Amino acid sequence: MNLKIIRCSKQRFEEMLAFVSAHNPAGEHHIGYFGVTPEDIRQSVLMLNLAYTRGFRLALAGNRLVGVCGVDIDPAIGRAWLYGPIVVAEAWAEVADALYAAVQPVIPAGIGEHEMFIDSCNANGRAFAQRHGFAEHGEWAIYFITPDRLATLSEAAAEPWDGRWAEPLVALHDSLFPKSNYTLAYMLAEREKGATLLVLADGDRLVGYFFGRAEAESGEAYVDLVGVAPEYQGRGLGRQLMLAGLAELRRLPGLRQVNLTVAAGNTAAMRLYESLGFVKEREMAAYRRQLTENE
Repeated sequence: MNLKIIRCSKQRFEEMLAFVSAHNPAGEHHIGYFGVTPEDIRQSVLMLNLAYTRGFRLALAGNRLVGVCGVDIDPAIGRAWLYGPIVVAEAWAEVADALYAAVQPVIPAGIGEHEMFIDSCNANGRAFAQRHGFAEHGEWAIYFITPDRLATLSEAAAEPWDGRWAEPLVALHDSLFPKSNYTLAYMLAEREKGATLLVLADGDRLVGYFFGRAEAESGEAYVDLVGVAPEYQGRGLGRQLMLAGLAELRRLPGLRQVNLTVAAGNTAAMRLYESLGFVKEREMAAYRRQLTENE
């Protein structure tokens, strides 16, 4: 195959988006970070920390686009996320490996971890992860709820964010979601842009929190975090936080749906989400590769 790997320039941006939009909805190709709709994919790429003109590579067979792979990074936690590979060619592995080789030099020193998030049906992606030393890092379920279902939900009370809860929230968050890429600094920065951060307290003790955000451009909203202290679980506080947070998110004009991701083994959370009207869209698998000092 006459294969050429090139950088995704501004002139190639729409072509790249069309390619991803055409193939990412299918489970056999799906990469979770992109989203599914053209609008969501566009916003996902434009909001990356690493500009697509630097972090995305395209695979061409002659003049035909046959593969895309990009990368985003968070230096604060030392992690890179692979937006791909999405490949439509018989020589899948050859194209995917060439794309990965092309994006790796873009990743700065100090990034010690690469992550993939793919549909469980993406057999080529699983084989790619194994070939490059990625270890499975959990299975996940993707849920969504539409505005008609949101409209039937009651509201519940939760407190708006107050800075006095900063240290307790960091401690609770780190215990519930260790090594999460959602830091308090990120949540507060997103809150300045309109994201929702709510808390529940028992006297002077923080016992739960909700973080969600909306993207007006795509009409998509996301429940990113719902956390309840272990000793307070089983009292309905998760449901209370969900109802309070969803009441905020559903006010977004032009909202098409609210999405969330949950660990596949967390049956209690899945029962809660399904009781609220969420529907499972797909099952996903996460993979992480720990780099050695010489890489």
